[in-house]
Amino acid sequence: MFGQKLLGLLAFCALRTSASVTVRKTNKGPTGYEVDFKYTNTTAKRVSIGDLQLFTDQLHTTLTTRAWYSPRDYRPGDFPVAYGTQPVDLVYPYEMTNDGDGVWTFTTPLPAGVYQYQYLIDCDYAPNCTIVTGQLVTDPDNPPFQNVVGDQIASNFQVPFDEKFQATDDISANYDYALPAPAQYRGTIKSVNYTSPGSTHPAPDVHHLALYLPAGYGKVKGKKYPLLYLSHGAAGNGNDWENQGRVSAILDNLIAGGHIEPTVVVMPSFYNLDDTLPNFIMGNSSTYITALPASYHIRENYQKYLFPWVEENLDVCDDPSCRAFAGLSWGGRLAYEMYVNATDYFSWFGMFSAATDAPYIDNTTLAANPALAQKGVFVSYGLYDSRFASGRDIQAALDSLNIAHLSRITPVGAHWWNTWQDNLWWFGTKALWKPYPYTTQSGR
Repeated sequence: MFGQKLLGLLAFCALRTSASVTVRKTNKGPTGYEVDFKYTNTTAKRVSIGDLQLFTDQLHTTLTTRAWYSPRDYRPGDFPVAYGTQPVDLVYPYEMTNDGDGVWTFTTPLPAGVYQYQYLIDCDYAPNCTIVTGQLVTDPDNPPFQNVVGDQIASNFQVPFDEKFQATDDISANYDYALPAPAQYRGTIKSVNYTSPGSTHPAPDVHHLALYLPAGYGKVKGKKYPLLYLSHGAAGNGNDWENQGRVSAILDNLIAGGHIEPTVVVMPSFYNLDDTLPNFIMGNSSTYITALPASYHIRENYQKYLFPWVEENLDVCDDPSCRAFAGLSWGGRLAYEMYVNATDYFSWFGMFSAATDAPYIDNTTLAANPALAQKGVFVSYGLYDSRFASGRDIQAALDSLNIAHLSRITPVGAHWWNTWQDNLWWFGTKALWKPYPYTTQSGR
């Protein structure tokens, strides 16, 4: 398998030519913006754009079904979801046009949001075209945020919101909080390796995390910052939050708006912590489940290796009163695991689309751990989220024990990044570092 991956990465490097993505304000419908893709590859016979989604609307969306609208047919209120059975007559992924001399182009309108994309080369069936086969290429001039080449399989860009063409009376699809903040508020984001005995990636006994440091970090001697751990979900790694969610810009804007104080954010990776499970390869759908560790296993590993490393190497507080843990999907399950079994180490918990299952906390649990009722708990998910029921179950368990908590249901959210960006924004503006236990006046 390593040899296959190496051959794929060599093919990836061989295809590094040139590309560009240009977001243009058009001041015309359907969205007020168009995006121009240009990719140069003189040997390709066919190029398409993967991961760039189609849209649905509230009238035609359930937890399992959806519409399939081209962005050219966009209407205010349309939104992307990442599920559904594609119609047989639908041409997707988007096909690029060969303009000659190996120059491939594609132009489309798009509404506000962060979009992931990659180029698929001579690809007849997208799920079979990967970095390993050499048919999936991220943008050579807009590379993904990653630890080593191959850890991420998509580049990204953002389209701003245009109220004239995208606003509706009942919902907001404005994601401009993920656009760059004013320069003086911009922190730094980097991929960091740390010692973790048993880890198999990116090197033996070395593991990796993404790290956000707020503007001004390190300039005041002895200053300690509040600490948020923010977890990815299944089939991902710690770089997902930046590469797919533009977390650094969201955090910059939360700080710039006075919603949270400057905060250090650690985004660890929970795959490949040791050799007890198969090795996870990013983008390989055959490994993301078999290599997925149980939440208790992740917690124990973090408690043993990650948490001590962070406290020793970063200027962060060493008290539960300024520590929080949040995560999406399987990372939301991990946040619940931390809430129940590392209760005293954190004071705030954010569970975004948490992939949890029964049994949940009950009177016996609370009697054994009364601190569960004295924490800042935030539960969020999308209205069309595959983990909608899990979110409701967590809320029901908390309600049955009279544990006050805050909630957010993203109105045009499925199990996807626009939901988790929204969840993080609301967590920051309404819950994180705010007084608890929460009351009916919290967040208002």
